[in-house]
Amino acid sequence: MASGSNVIKATIRQLNNKDVRLRRRAVRKLFELDDPIAIDAFIPLLKENDEWFREKALMAIQRWASMKDLDLAEKLSKSKKPEERILACRIAPRVGKSNESILRRLLDDENNLVKQNAWKNILNINEDFIEEALENEDVGIRVLAIERLSLMNEINPDVIKKILDDDSSRIRKKAINLLKSKPEIYSSGEYDEIIIKIAEKDDDIQINALIMLIELGEKNELFNQKIPIWLKNDDPEMMKLIVQTIEKKDWGEIDWIINKIMNSSNDKLISRILRRKRSIEADKYRKNILLDEKRDFVLRSRIIEDLFGKKQDEEIMKIILELENNEHEAISETAKMYRKSVS
Repeated sequence: MASGSNVIKATIRQLNNKDVRLRRRAVRKLFELDDPIAIDAFIPLLKENDEWFREKALMAIQRWASMKDLDLAEKLSKSKKPEERILACRIAPRVGKSNESILRRLLDDENNLVKQNAWKNILNINEDFIEEALENEDVGIRVLAIERLSLMNEINPDVIKKILDDDSSRIRKKAINLLKSKPEIYSSGEYDEIIIKIAEKDDDIQINALIMLIELGEKNELFNQKIPIWLKNDDPEMMKLIVQTIEKKDWGEIDWIINKIMNSSNDKLISRILRRKRSIEADKYRKNILLDEKRDFVLRSRIIEDLFGKKQDEEIMKIILELENNEHEAISETAKMYRKSVS
């Protein structure tokens, strides 16, 4: 132990060496030794002109600060340099009872990163600040409050209603994701009408509500009436998210939603879902669409194209072969090409 202490002391002395290379080597060695005792030696480096040394000093303080460093945290919180005030926010939770007063001082800092760090840390140590954060005009701070809410077991229903009705689409989406992560809260049905109300004005909320329904799998009659309207949205990013979510689910659990999608007018979404799915349930929908003369010829042709080179069960094979004589040229030609691809 004495030997190790001597190595640290000798290395700390090198921080004052006139040779920059030796000083840099000493900094790296102290990080390698990883002993909190070295923190005091890094504090003077905050005043260095060389940015490399200042950055290493910030890193050392963030790594090793503890209860004994209250005065340091106070000093940093009053610094004119934003990076030092940010550091004060990050080490404040470790310095004992005064941590809240330090963070309070920085909640309205002129620098946005300082302010964000102050709110993030004060929310982590005291959930009483959540409602105040939700009133903040800064959307990023309201997001931090919702992230803190997501860690709580019990949430005031009025708070959830408040964030669902927020002016920011980003916050409303966060509220939907919060409900999605807590099915025991969502399943009460208390928020359904609010979600439908905001979804009528916000396409993004429609997407998030759909994904929530798919992930939770629970049939909801109120949403059931709205899904066909929401499915008219053919935004590529929306379809990508829905397809990815459906891929993770057992179709038997969400058959009511799958049925809504397959009977919707969103042919692009239908095609993308069926292209990625090989199952008895998917084959049922393929057969129905291929046999339905009212369905768009592009969708029916695309479903056949997606099967190129892959032999299907006897019933699908029979349907495709019969479609070689379809009156629509695109369908008949695609069916013929399919037969050649599996010959």
